[in-house]
Amino acid sequence: MTSPLINRLESDWAKHKYAVLEKDPAVYQTIRTLLKNKQAPDSALFYTLIDQALSQPDLIGRQENALQHVWGYFKNDASPEEKAVFEDKHSRWMNRELSLNEVKRELYVLSVKYQRTYLLNSTYFDVVR
Repeated sequence: MTSPLINRLESDWAKHKYAVLEKDPAVYQTIRTLLKNKQAPDSALFYTLIDQALSQPDLIGRQENALQHVWGYFKNDASPEEKAVFEDKHSRWMNRELSLNEVKRELYVLSVKYQRTYLLNSTYFDVVR
């Protein structure tokens, strides 16, 4: 039986995981490991790690990694046109012709269309809502 604490932490993790991944993949992995302890997870460390990750500077490689993880929710369902739009915006962002928020906005639109509630309930899209 899982504890109410682990249930709360896992719920909070679902909200923050892609925002954390975007900022610090090492912290992302540390939190995943921390949450394997279902009986007595360290909640103080969990929230400290989230804060630590979110305070990191933006790095394009980390942002790219998170974008690709989130895109994975759509790549099999998106229409050819939706794929082309995403790929175009992604390419333009990589060439510094478009902001990251424009690419994230496209993923947000797909999240709404395909009802990816898990993503819609996350903080990853907070800057584009």
